[in-house]
Amino acid sequence: MDEAALRTKVAAARRILWREGCDSNVGGQVSARSAEHPDAFWATGFEYFDQVDPEEVCLLGYDLQPREGSVKLSPALNAHALIYQRRPDVNAVIHLHSHYVSVFSSLRRPLGMYNVTSVLFHESQALHVDDGTTPHSAVVDSLGDRRVVFMNNHGALLVAETLEQATVEAVTLERCARYDLECRAAGGSEMPAAEVVNATGSFRTFYLQHMWEAMSARLVRDEPVLFADLA
Repeated sequence: MDEAALRTKVAAARRILWREGCDSNVGGQVSARSAEHPDAFWATGFEYFDQVDPEEVCLLGYDLQPREGSVKLSPALNAHALIYQRRPDVNAVIHLHSHYVSVFSSLRRPLGMYNVTSVLFHESQALHVDDGTTPHSAVVDSLGDRRVVFMNNHGALLVAETLEQATVEAVTLERCARYDLECRAAGGSEMPAAEVVNATGSFRTFYLQHMWEAMSARLVRDEPVLFADLA
C-alpha cells in the first residue's frame, strides 16, 4: 500500500469509528505503521474521530518528531511508537475510550464470551492498572504479545496486523463490551468453550474483511469527496 492510500485509510478508520459509536472525545488515536519509512508511523492527534481529513494525518518518527504534516501531539502516542518498535507483527494501533469499553474497563477483568463476535478476543486480552504515577509506556508492558489491553477506568488499546482489522476489531470490542455488561446483568450465560474455539478461525478469516468492506463502502457513499479512493 502506498503512503497516500495509507494516510487516507487512517482518516477513514477514524470516521468509521465515529459512525459506529466509538468516538473517544479528543483523546483517542488511530495510527498505522509507515509502509515506506522503517522508523515512522502515520498518526492523528487531539481531535474528535470525525474531524480529521486525510491530509491532516501526520507522519511521525519513533521519536515523535513530525516528518510530514503536523499534529496536536498526545502523550499517548508514545505507546504507539513503542509498540511498533517491539511488535513487528503489529501494523496498526487504536486507542479508544468509547462508552461501553470505558465502563467495562472499570471492572478489571477480561471480556466474557457472551456473543459470537467476542471470539475475536478469545485468549488475546490483557489488563493494565494505572496507579496514577505510571508512564504511558507502561501499558505496552501490560499488552505484551496480546491484541487488546483494557486500561482501568480509561478505555482500551488495540493492535492488529492491518488497519482494516484494527478498525473492525475496535468497533466489535465496543459492541462486545456492551454485550458483556448487559448479558451479565440479565443473567445470561457465556458460549461453550468448544464453540468459542471453533468459531475463532472463521471469524478472523471472514468477518474482519467483510465488515471492513461494508463499513468503508458506507463511508464512500456518504463522503465521496474525501474517501473515493477507498472504493
